[in-house]
Amino acid sequence: MSAELEHMRLDGLEIFRNVAPEIMEQVIRQARRRTLQKGELLFNVGDPSDALYVIVSGRIRIWTVSAAGVEVTLNVQIAGAIFGEIGMLDGRVRTAGASAMTPTELVSISRKSFFGALDQNAQLARNVIEQLCQRLRWTTARVEDAVLRPAPQRLARLLGHLAQEHSRKTPRGHEITIKLTQGELAQWTAMSRESLNKLLNRWIDEGVVFQDKGVLTICNVDLLEELGESDE
Repeated sequence: MSAELEHMRLDGLEIFRNVAPEIMEQVIRQARRRTLQKGELLFNVGDPSDALYVIVSGRIRIWTVSAAGVEVTLNVQIAGAIFGEIGMLDGRVRTAGASAMTPTELVSISRKSFFGALDQNAQLARNVIEQLCQRLRWTTARVEDAVLRPAPQRLARLLGHLAQEHSRKTPRGHEITIKLTQGELAQWTAMSRESLNKLLNRWIDEGVVFQDKGVLTICNVDLLEELGESDE
């Protein structure tokens, strides 16, 4: 398995930070590689939780289904991200689904393998606690956005997150490096496509963002941050 992980070192991930080399060798030896095609389902809501996943290449959408039966995007994970660890740790069913947005290569680590390493290494246990705390903070912020903030704030905060985490600097501004359709943005922000399109067009006219061939560029990050906090 180690040859397949030459460009994705597991010990470079935060959850495996400072874990003993012999423990990492054990984890890598037992890890499994999986390839998904664009649109392919990795797991569904309610599926058994038997592994965590590391993205080697590609992009995974994490989603759930609303009471109205509409898919709502919770997060988009890119190369280097780790996900599925909460269900893997408690052994309960998946509370969200995961699908490939592009051709994607994954590494899966089974619950049995992970717990074998966890039992042998206190540092790994500390890393898991930190990871779960980060997830809780992130989830709390998302709930706050969904419940307390109007749609323009939700979109502004999402675009600000993408500009910070998934962009490259260009003369025009921060170009978002993950290509998302307006439908995907609408799902992520729990907006209708019509409302999202209207708001984006207004921000384009105001010079906040620029769009070309489906690629968004944040031209004014400071103004976007203000919009994310205003009661527009």
